[in-house]
Amino acid sequence: MPQTDTRFGFKCLNSGELDCFTMSFTRWLTVLPAVVCCLRGGDLKAASQPSPPPYGQQVVAAVLMGEAWGEGVDAMTAVAEVIRRRADLKGISPLAVVVQPKQFTCLNRCSPEDLIRRFQGEPDFQKALRIARRLYNHPASLPGHSRGATHFERVGTRAHWTRGHRPVARVGQLAFYRITE
Repeated sequence: MPQTDTRFGFKCLNSGELDCFTMSFTRWLTVLPAVVCCLRGGDLKAASQPSPPPYGQQVVAAVLMGEAWGEGVDAMTAVAEVIRRRADLKGISPLAVVVQPKQFTCLNRCSPEDLIRRFQGEPDFQKALRIARRLYNHPASLPGHSRGATHFERVGTRAHWTRGHRPVARVGQLAFYRITE
């Protein structure tokens, strides 16, 4: 005779198999990870906790915060587009792009780990993580705010590499440049 298992809210057969007919497919997909975890003798509470984002996404999100946090989501997205453009041109990962020496000022005097610790408690860090996740997983869906730029600077900075170049886009107080090396 089937018994109700209160952990999941569905009937389990005496053999421990799940009576799939007693719950909807959607509910099945929702509880499947927890069911597998419990059947394997794992901790249900630990199984329900979301895993942290991959390290590369955390570092990129912290760089987006360090470079463009005060300028809003569009500016952070445009900086992400620059990172993606450089990654594509060089055939390397976005993480490899941001950790190159002297490429992103927010990392000039601190480690990626320090930068993550600095920003991870900020509410906007979740927005930056969503942008970083999109950069890694769905780069074609980025909106193109930077118009194919490979570099950016804060307006008025006049970095040496801007000589002879005009910005191709401006988002907030950031100017974006397409510079071929």
